Amino acid sequence: MGFPGHTLAFSLLVVLLLLLTCKSLCSLVKVNKGLKVKRGQSIYLQEEDLQFHVPAQKDVCKVEVVLNEPITQRVGKLVPQVFDCHYLSDEVKYVHNGCPLLKEDTIKLRLYSFTETNTYMESFTLLVDIIAPECNIINMGPKFLQVSELYGISNAIDGNVVSFHYERKPSLECNIHLRPQEAHLPAHGKLVTGVPERATKRGDEPESFIYLRQQLARAMCASEDCLKGLKLVTVNKVSCDDFLLMGIKYQHIDPPSPDVDYIAIRLDLKDTRSGSIYQSEQGWIPVRIAGGMPNQPPKPSFMSMFILEVDQFILTPLSIATLDAEDEETPKQLLVFNITKHPEEGFITHLSDHTRPVSSFTWLDLNDMLIAYQPPNSSHTQRRNYEVEIEVYDFFFVNSSPVTIHTSVRNAETNAPRVSWNMGLTLLEGQSRPIMWDQLQIVDNDNLNIVRVVIVDGLQHGHLTVRGGKGFMFTINDIRAGVVCYHHDDSDSTKDFIIFRITDGHHQTRHKFPIKILPKDDSPPFLITNMLVEVSEGQTTLLRGSTLKASDMDSSDDNILFNITRLPQAGEVMKIPGPGLSGYPVSHFLQKDLSQSIMYYRHLGNEVTDDSFEVVLSDFHDPPNFSEPQVIVVHIESVPDQPLKEVPGSTRYLVIKETQVAHITRQQLHFVDQESPDSELTYTVTTPPFYPDHYSPDAGRLFLVDSVPKFTKDSNTPVLRLFTQHAVNFMKVAYMPPIMDIGPYPRHIQFILSLTNHLGKTVTGLCFNITVVPVDNQPPQVVTKPLTVDEGGEHFLGPEHLQLSDIDSVPEALHLELQREPKRGLLYLGGHPLTLGQNFTLQDLMRRKVRSDILKTSHTKNCCSKGHEWKCMVSQPNQLINSKHLQRFSEPLNYLSLWISRLHNQNSKPQKSLDTQSSISTHIKETILLYKIVFFELYIVFNASMTIMFLFLIGQQTPLA
Repeated sequence: MGFPGHTLAFSLLVVLLLLLTCKSLCSLVKVNKGLKVKRGQSIYLQEEDLQFHVPAQKDVCKVEVVLNEPITQRVGKLVPQVFDCHYLSDEVKYVHNGCPLLKEDTIKLRLYSFTETNTYMESFTLLVDIIAPECNIINMGPKFLQVSELYGISNAIDGNVVSFHYERKPSLECNIHLRPQEAHLPAHGKLVTGVPERATKRGDEPESFIYLRQQLARAMCASEDCLKGLKLVTVNKVSCDDFLLMGIKYQHIDPPSPDVDYIAIRLDLKDTRSGSIYQSEQGWIPVRIAGGMPNQPPKPSFMSMFILEVDQFILTPLSIATLDAEDEETPKQLLVFNITKHPEEGFITHLSDHTRPVSSFTWLDLNDMLIAYQPPNSSHTQRRNYEVEIEVYDFFFVNSSPVTIHTSVRNAETNAPRVSWNMGLTLLEGQSRPIMWDQLQIVDNDNLNIVRVVIVDGLQHGHLTVRGGKGFMFTINDIRAGVVCYHHDDSDSTKDFIIFRITDGHHQTRHKFPIKILPKDDSPPFLITNMLVEVSEGQTTLLRGSTLKASDMDSSDDNILFNITRLPQAGEVMKIPGPGLSGYPVSHFLQKDLSQSIMYYRHLGNEVTDDSFEVVLSDFHDPPNFSEPQVIVVHIESVPDQPLKEVPGSTRYLVIKETQVAHITRQQLHFVDQESPDSELTYTVTTPPFYPDHYSPDAGRLFLVDSVPKFTKDSNTPVLRLFTQHAVNFMKVAYMPPIMDIGPYPRHIQFILSLTNHLGKTVTGLCFNITVVPVDNQPPQVVTKPLTVDEGGEHFLGPEHLQLSDIDSVPEALHLELQREPKRGLLYLGGHPLTLGQNFTLQDLMRRKVRSDILKTSHTKNCCSKGHEWKCMVSQPNQLINSKHLQRFSEPLNYLSLWISRLHNQNSKPQKSLDTQSSISTHIKETILLYKIVFFELYIVFNASMTIMFLFLIGQQTPLA
């Protein structure tokens, strides 16, 4: 009976030992097929690409993307940085940056498997195969960007250089992002627009000097001020169409350089409905540089020693005095050092996490002394020498010859306790871990048993226990026994540390012990945007991603689940998978459904103004993390059943005098809406005032009463385009007739309005009629010309002698009155002599009914005959009359008569003439100079009712006494 039992026990022991051996020696990576990605595009990591020998339980296994390895992820990036081993199909994504130089990329990953007491870690590499896309958005054209010389300028980017092929939809917006700082491209030039100014010749300067001087000016130019006709491209985002029309050019500025440079762009197709990125692609536009040389590999710097002296157990940083390199085409800060041969003992590490070895680093980290050598934790009595072999890569991935660094570890002679090995702790959020001898090793030459470790700082997100109780000091034996434990406080933290003071009673030292915490999916999602949803009555509206958006600290936002726990009362939440497809009600939906614009709220037509539904957010954790209930409010805008109505009695007609301005009141313009107040009824002037029967640039204007200081006609008054019914009710809207006189006839003017309520319902084509009545407020205008009549003869008085006009009177209303008869003849009207006070019309002049007869006389030397009597016309008050208005006479004048006629008073008598001997000598004697040709000035003042003044001149031979 005992033999079979012993056999079973032995078999179980063998199985257990095999499991433990496999756990320690076998890889936890089950499948690692790598990725295949199209250049410039992205791809999701699928389950068949990467699998692990880990039970399918959440938070048991985590994968971390190593970021401090610059030799990896050179042309792409894997996101997120930490993800679960049992990831979802759309959770982990690799994004390629469009670089055409590499056919493959590598990603360094760390796998963490967590148990209750231990953490197992394994590093591995995921290969990415980059293939040329068969169908992509960014396509290089048949024409290249070419720079014909160093410091030269290329041709412009247009559709022949690069083109964008995508389905043009109204809901898609295409934008180009230029990323010169992020991508460090272009590496040897800059983007400009414009045409450079040509250098001019200076004196007898040779032609070759002009070219050299222009090149020197471009080389020394460091800002836009010296570009001479060019402008730097500073915009980071531009539409795809504008990008090809901007005339962007490449200017070479940094020789020596390779013969090819690149311009990095990213194209985003944005869904304008949800605000999310529908599709994204990246590309590098090549620039060929004439005169450039093929890219040369970097070279080690001859100033470096390539020797590193290290004290035993001491983490020693490397500096550029130990290792350095240079490259003519690549700035030092972009150089990458790759370790091709690691030291036999110890490892090269990055001080951001000195517990893990690195295989590459940047020149910047080397210059900042963040790269160090961790010597082995074994003690030796003799100096130990190790070799490290390194290659240097430039920006365009050309590598140098291997460089060897000789590392010498010398034996330290000290009795102070030292830390010989420090690997830190790695645990899951909220877990506890003992600090074991494999993670923290301390040596002391005197007596290791008397060494004490004291906690002096740190523990920001946890606490330390010794043998299950609170403690601040422990011994080396406590570490070996595993009774010193760190307990994380389960906060959302990723790092912690402990500062130890290690002492043997005589000597002491301080040391930092790092703790790395990987996040655990224990936080529920939460809403970051919950805006009011608006929908018209009986309509369907899109639930936009910008209106309703959630986030999760521990998992992908796309997979946040919205569980509808209380349905809407007046509508339903629907999913419509695509255009032309029928929708269906749902009880839950994902965040990515909102991003893809397929979630809608449909109102069922009930007479309500508000609705709401309740959701609880959850993630895909097992079990899920649930948020508190969240309420999404829906506002239902009622649709008016009745159209906008015009109030009975509203005329839409205005009568106004041309010299006035008038309010537009409710009697002329009044509309009502049962569901909108007057303040939300907006009139838009779709057609400004115009003459329907003829064209004129000025037919008046509408204006806001509050916008003018005085309620009168003013050409500077701003034009009103929008106003409300509320403004009309309170007489805030007025009409101003044309500034210029409209003439003698009434004018018919119209303007067209449209009316819109707050719901967008619009009535168009509202015609408003205006009649502008003329006002007779302008004086007639008279222009006279001499009438020449032979002695004893006669001549018709016509419009060529007396031109009479009035802008605001009809010709039939213009009359002339004879106020003084001729001295040497007679005036006839229709064959009958004209007498004093008798009128004749403009029509009489036009029909040649007025004629002048001159009597035969012996006074042949009169300087002014009857035919010269109409010599001057004055039509404005305060007009200066001087000799320019009169003809020059051969004899002096001795008589002046002034006659003033008031046209509006036909019975007015002429004023008496001013006698030369009395009036002139008394009033204007000083202004008349009696010479052979007389010049004089007479300032006549009369009021506005005196509209026409005639100056009659009669000359005699007798001069003034």
